[in-house]
Amino acid sequence: MNLRTALLLPLLAALVAGVTAAVVTLWWSGQNGDRRASVEVGTVLPEARPLPPVTLTADNGATWTTADFEGNWQFVFFGFTHCPDVCPMTLADLAGTLQRLEDTDTRPLPEVVFVSVDPGRDTPDILETYVGHFHDAFVGVTGEREAIDTLTASLGISYTLHEPDAQGDYAVDHSAAILLIDPQGALRAVWSPPHGRRVLADEFRAIRARFSESGG
Repeated sequence: MNLRTALLLPLLAALVAGVTAAVVTLWWSGQNGDRRASVEVGTVLPEARPLPPVTLTADNGATWTTADFEGNWQFVFFGFTHCPDVCPMTLADLAGTLQRLEDTDTRPLPEVVFVSVDPGRDTPDILETYVGHFHDAFVGVTGEREAIDTLTASLGISYTLHEPDAQGDYAVDHSAAILLIDPQGALRAVWSPPHGRRVLADEFRAIRARFSESGG
């Protein structure tokens, strides 16, 4: 192999790789309605993931089951009321998202459901007060550990309750993703932090429009 050939081979390989990537991108856009043009931050699942049967308790004391995740679009976030930063910041972003949608959209607003993974401290009364600080339409739910574990496992949410200190206080580590549940009660999309109100509002509209047009 002469020097000229040795220099040209890497360039040729790069060109082939670039053309291949372009072809794959065009194919993906055609198959998915150019998803990247409207949903660039969130992840839309190729197929909706149904929620498992669970029974929880809402902040008004009523029973909350899997059926209550149906009927409307819902943003769902898992956390706990003693959370010092991620939970209040995320709920504030979701409140701002609803405000943006309300200001520009005539369609029904999505619901926001805050699921506490800390039922030992987060009673229905405490949850009702907590979520009410952010928006009067937010719903807080929690339940028995088994039900919470079933729901989190099915949605890819992880959490860890640490050992209490001398005063009985303890920290909770948890996933910070915002989930989007469709009106059929299935997981449709996920946003990882950091979350932005404009992004959440705009991408929610895009997802809702896409699945409304497809009958999903």
